[in-house]
Amino acid sequence: MSAIGLKSKLKTAVAAVFVVVEIVLYALFLAEDFGGADVGDNVWLKYATVVLAFAFALTSFAFVKKADKVGLYDAILLSLALALTLTSDWFLLVQGDFFEIALITFICAQLCHFARIGRTKLWLVISIVLRLVLPTVIIAVLASLGELSGLYALVAIYFVQLVMNFAENVALAIVAKDRVERIKAIILSLGFLLFIGCDICVGCMNLYGEAGELIWLFYTPSQVLIALSWRRNYESTTD
Repeated sequence: MSAIGLKSKLKTAVAAVFVVVEIVLYALFLAEDFGGADVGDNVWLKYATVVLAFAFALTSFAFVKKADKVGLYDAILLSLALALTLTSDWFLLVQGDFFEIALITFICAQLCHFARIGRTKLWLVISIVLRLVLPTVIIAVLASLGELSGLYALVAIYFVQLVMNFAENVALAIVAKDRVERIKAIILSLGFLLFIGCDICVGCMNLYGEAGELIWLFYTPSQVLIALSWRRNYESTTD
């Protein structure tokens, strides 16, 4: 077996172990959330899934080929995004406080994902304009209704970035000519869709006291998919 083939098999094996461990952790905390089972510290089980996603993203650096600037760039942005997400979850899940800081780091994470999307120059300009205009409009509406706060302003900025990342990856999955780029976009589309589902549940919990138990049903799978989105994972050994 060639060195390239061996490295490819190792990369697949690491990904398989990652997914299996995530499934086990996911099953454990869901058993407590929905079945009333006593499986340990529920908070740390959930946080462990995010830590593991970040750790898996870091393994991508071991598989970056020499002089592969594209793969290295994507690995750096993915790892940084998940590190920022890990920071947000430390405040939201573990500490249960500092929500503004958590939202700022979530926004920075989404901007890292924004930078991972391959676009034409026109597409990039349109994306930036929408990412600036839409939260501005939402903030203006909230202000006119007398409902604006610093927290709500950050939520508006964050949610627009998340939805834009979802929409742009869906578009890229449709128009991408490169097979690897298309696969990456499909995986991120699904990850961000689950992320949006999670945030809708967070909103329902805060506004109506409902759907709180569904948050991590969506959230952990979203982080697993995002962690799996490094573009070099989907190249053949001959690429």
